[in-house]
Amino acid sequence: MSKKNQYTVQKFYGLPVENDGSGGYQLKTGADGQAKIHTWRTGKHTKGKYHHPGQLLLTENNLMVMIVAAEPMEFKDRHSEVPCQRFLSVEASADLLTTGQQIFKQQVTS
Repeated sequence: MSKKNQYTVQKFYGLPVENDGSGGYQLKTGADGQAKIHTWRTGKHTKGKYHHPGQLLLTENNLMVMIVAAEPMEFKDRHSEVPCQRFLSVEASADLLTTGQQIFKQQVTS
């Protein structure tokens, strides 16, 4: 693919979240009661812009995800991750982001 058809690709580490009933968000846990880090990337048709950790994104399966970390990704490696649909303008609370970043450190960086 020619350079002009390439776009900047970022990899995002995130935790699925759901509404908590009071206008905020809470971590969505699996059957084992644990929240798990998953990865996504920007795609050619991803809407919106990434600003900072704590921002929410919507996956192609309409799952809301809180971004806890982001890193650049090589264009040629993009097919190893699933693209996200759009970045949302809302963000999670500082406490939820701190909890999410602790989970990220335990699951990914250790």
